[in-house]
Amino acid sequence: MGKQKNSCFRGSINNMTGYVMNGKGYLRSKSSLTGKRVKNSPEFKKTMELARKLGEASTLASELYKTVPAGNKSIRLFRLITGLVITGFKKGNTEAEVRKEVLVEIPSLMK
Repeated sequence: MGKQKNSCFRGSINNMTGYVMNGKGYLRSKSSLTGKRVKNSPEFKKTMELARKLGEASTLASELYKTVPAGNKSIRLFRLITGLVITGFKKGNTEAEVRKEVLVEIPSLMK
C-alpha cells in the first residue's frame, strides 16, 4: 500500500485504486475478487451462509423496529435490535421465541 503525496486520489484507474483513510491518501492494487466469485465459489460458502443469516435477521429486526415510536428511532437502535435477533438465532431459538425476547428488550434499548 503506497501513500499519496500532495493529493488525495479516490477511485480506480487501470490496476490501481486510490482511497482515503484517516485523512491520508493511499493507493493499492485492484483486487481480482468479484461479487460473482464470492457468490458462486465453494471457498466463500461460509461467507454466503452468514450473509443469508444476516439477511433473515435484518428482515425480522425491520419488523420489530416498526414497533418503535418515531421519536426514538435511530440507526444505532436498529443495529442493536439486529444484533439481538442474530444472537437469538445463534442460541437456536425459533423466530417466535426471538421475536418475543427482543420485543421485551426494545424499551431498555431506547434509553
